[in-house]
Amino acid sequence: MKRYILTAVAAFTCIFAAASVTNAQTALFIYNDGVGAPAAGTYTPGSSFTFSINLAFTPGNTIQNLDGLSYWFQQTNPSIAPFPFSITLRDVTGSQFTDLQTPGLTYPQTLNPSNAKDLGALLPGNVSAVGAGTYFIANITVSISLSAPTTGTFTISNTFSGGKTSVITDSLGNTFAIPEADYIITMIPEPATWLTPSLGLIGLLLSQRRRLSRLCRPA
Repeated sequence: MKRYILTAVAAFTCIFAAASVTNAQTALFIYNDGVGAPAAGTYTPGSSFTFSINLAFTPGNTIQNLDGLSYWFQQTNPSIAPFPFSITLRDVTGSQFTDLQTPGLTYPQTLNPSNAKDLGALLPGNVSAVGAGTYFIANITVSISLSAPTTGTFTISNTFSGGKTSVITDSLGNTFAIPEADYIITMIPEPATWLTPSLGLIGLLLSQRRRLSRLCRPA
């Protein structure tokens, strides 16, 4: 089984990330939750959502092919508490990248502001590294705390700086930092919260109507 300790090289990769942008290689995350705008959604406290991750890859410079990746998620806006989001499932069913960097991953992986464990994976040892293309990586499920704010906009993204920078690796162990890719979350109140004042008003009107009906009834 092949496995690379990508976190050790991630910080080194970050030093040269700005220079690498000008080179031919690309490694871009593409999110899609299957509803409306692919990388955005509107949610209530206590709800959850799932989005897919695809990786658009082009080799170049020192990156010869794609053999695997390491990645984490973080809350980037705001980058301070509250941190109401937790990853509750990473599902690689249907992906070629199944040699998990963190086997037996435990949940929840709270974004405070980033999750603790590497979510990435490599191609199995008997599978050759792949070339240019767009590859399905995983489905990620995120749960929102019941205590989350009922209004506001939050951004979660792959990590793109520091010791847990998200990176791809080729079959020679060369790495390249994955640029920031954002998923936008708009928080709204629970529907019951919206309905309570309306239901109260309807109840009051019905009560008054019954009272008037009794007053107008012939003796």
